[in-house]
Amino acid sequence: MQLFKLKNLILYVAIFHFIFLNNLLAETEDKNGANIFMYHRFDESKYPSTNISIEQLEKHLIYLINNDFNIETIDDILEKKSREKLFLPKTIGFTVDDAFLSFFKNGWPIFKKYKIPITLFVSTDVIDESHWNYMSWDNLREFIDEGGSVALHSASHMHMPSHDVSYIRNDLISSINAIKRELNISPKVFAYPYGEASNEIIGLLKELNIEYAFGQHSGVIHKDTNQYYLPRFALNENYGKIDRFIFSANTKPLTIKNFLPNKILLTEDRKPKIQFDLISKIDKSQLNCFSNSGGKWNKVNLEVDQDNTVTLNLNEPFLIGRGRINCTAKKGEDWLWFGHQFTIN
Repeated sequence: MQLFKLKNLILYVAIFHFIFLNNLLAETEDKNGANIFMYHRFDESKYPSTNISIEQLEKHLIYLINNDFNIETIDDILEKKSREKLFLPKTIGFTVDDAFLSFFKNGWPIFKKYKIPITLFVSTDVIDESHWNYMSWDNLREFIDEGGSVALHSASHMHMPSHDVSYIRNDLISSINAIKRELNISPKVFAYPYGEASNEIIGLLKELNIEYAFGQHSGVIHKDTNQYYLPRFALNENYGKIDRFIFSANTKPLTIKNFLPNKILLTEDRKPKIQFDLISKIDKSQLNCFSNSGGKWNKVNLEVDQDNTVTLNLNEPFLIGRGRINCTAKKGEDWLWFGHQFTIN
């Protein structure tokens, strides 16, 4: 009898341990992500929509350092994602698009001062042309020698979905060859100019052995994020204010699956029915979604069924250009975030 009781006790303990670990893992994965930030220009106040001041930048970096954030290279973050490893708490990565000279002169010295790694997405045609307001190949070589990382941003910085596949392929190959020729590297990471993509362009990236691609939609990278459409928080003079930066740095992933429509480029139906399966364990009443359909941001009417399938019913069609949705939810002290961008032609 005592042996039977002991066996039952061991069984109960094992079951409790299994349930506890599963719940702990689910809670950990629900909070686990990497927040990537994107900048363009530094101390070029003529361009407020793409510029950040050095004062703002320094406040961003000091906040992260003083609050024990885990700042990693983009390559390290993407390697962890590919291996489905949990990110360390409060993981952050930094990217800069376009290789403006103001980054090299004004921004990079600040990142170096605080030993912050950067991945710079470079459009190669303007570098070849020795444009006065962009970095040169020598600048890029110096940047790499000092610890920076260079990745792909097309050759011409075109609106990619507006061109046919053969034209885009030639542009991408030109960019890859230029970086190989000048810098002797073969990057596997890409950023879509303007964040504009399509399923066909993703197919081209795969064909050219590019392994990851970033958009310009807000959100947090987690293990189930599409590796060819990774989110970033864009920062500029307005959206780079310290309160907004702190909020973005602390945001956790709102995890979803089976997002529809599965086309990124919309050419006919500009008012699609948007659906996805909600994976994050949240109170459904706390889920709110917003879109810029009709040309301005508005709250979207949503429905959540018993299977946690969310349906968004847009108020108006998206306008030509970039159509965005953002969904958020408050869970305890944490804000969860999911964003998506369509290209509307």
